[in-house]
Amino acid sequence: MKNLFRSIQSRITLSVWLFGLLVILFNNWRNQRWLIDRRLERLELEATETGSRLAGLLQHLSRKQQQHAAELEMAYVSLSPEVDLGLVCNKEGMVSCATHMQWQQMDVLQTPLADEWRKHASVLESMGPAFEWNAGKTSLVVMVPFFENYESSSRAAVLIRYDAALALVQVREDAWHESLRQAGVLLASCLLLWFALDELVTRRVRKVVEILRTASSKDGLPEVLEGGDELSMISEEFAGAVKKLRIAENMVLEAAEQERRKIGRDLHDDICQRLSATKMKAEVVQGMIQGKDDKIARLAGQVAEELSESTVIARSMAWGLAPVGIENHGLKDALENVLRFAEKSYMVRCSLDYSDVSTVLTGSAQELLFRIAQELVTNACKHSKPNVINITVRMEDTTVVLSVIHDGTAFTGEATTGGKGMGLHLMGQRLRTLSATLERTVEKGARDFSISIVRIPPKNL
Repeated sequence: MKNLFRSIQSRITLSVWLFGLLVILFNNWRNQRWLIDRRLERLELEATETGSRLAGLLQHLSRKQQQHAAELEMAYVSLSPEVDLGLVCNKEGMVSCATHMQWQQMDVLQTPLADEWRKHASVLESMGPAFEWNAGKTSLVVMVPFFENYESSSRAAVLIRYDAALALVQVREDAWHESLRQAGVLLASCLLLWFALDELVTRRVRKVVEILRTASSKDGLPEVLEGGDELSMISEEFAGAVKKLRIAENMVLEAAEQERRKIGRDLHDDICQRLSATKMKAEVVQGMIQGKDDKIARLAGQVAEELSESTVIARSMAWGLAPVGIENHGLKDALENVLRFAEKSYMVRCSLDYSDVSTVLTGSAQELLFRIAQELVTNACKHSKPNVINITVRMEDTTVVLSVIHDGTAFTGEATTGGKGMGLHLMGQRLRTLSATLERTVEKGARDFSISIVRIPPKNL
């Protein structure tokens, strides 16, 4: 769940949802205010019209002395859900009609509308209507005067109290219902946005990440996403950059090989010749003093022997640096030379199991495979201190397999990642050039054996 909300898809969807939720809450507050103002305004207008209409009608009915009709009109008014209480009272305070029959012929001060009557009794003098809301605007009182007959002293008033609390509750409920509908639409929209982002962005981003992760694999250049969007442009540019990098790596690899050959030739043509000449001089010195000073003669013989061994080692190194003509001498001879060098330099017993692969490997591929085997053997001798090394070259179906097995300490360096040595870096380049894979395992037993296996797929043979 923690990783879920780290994704861009989740963050965008969550941000849209939160923003939409804030907008809905703001609209709910604004709609409530607007609906409440409209409802109160409409209630005030309704109260004004009802009070004026009822006052006029009661004045007419009073003059006609139709009390029963006046009571009926008051009953019709009480049917309104907003009307809380209502009555008709003359200036002496006697109730003639009311929404509650028990109030008739009572003193208005004995009814629940006594306070409202006291507040607005002055309308009987001014003969103008009065309207008043309470502090919370939940109750509205309207009082409209009229003349009961044709005499100016026969004054009465209609007093009605409206209860807006129920209407306001209904307004708020309507506003919340509308907000819930909007929230449902928002949720559905966010789900659609989630799936759209997953289909159009997230999956393609995962594909780009997969391409980036496998860019160092042995399967050639990374693929390019289809389509013309930004992600496909990124993958295309990345593939182009990797292609240029591979070309640069091959150029570096070729330059390194040329430098190796140059050093190998210089070592063979210069150092080896000098060592051979010095060895011959030491042998001449040994012959000159033979029988005269046996001690010096033995020392000269030892010098000649060591120079001979050094010459062999130097020639092996020269051959390892510049294996001239692998196509002519064969990969087997080059590998045997590597093993002879390891035997002489590191005192390791070496063996080679070789199956001819010259028919399926080009000359350049054989040289790259030779360099990989050379690096694996050299690393084993330097870092693992083995007693025995075996190199195996064989075919498995259509795949060329190189195995280097030794009984030394397991080597933890990686050819393609994590290795800091130049040799490992170059070996990683050679593996990529051949699109080969390198596997390292340890076989447990009476003696532990470290196994490095290189596999070259058929398409690169």
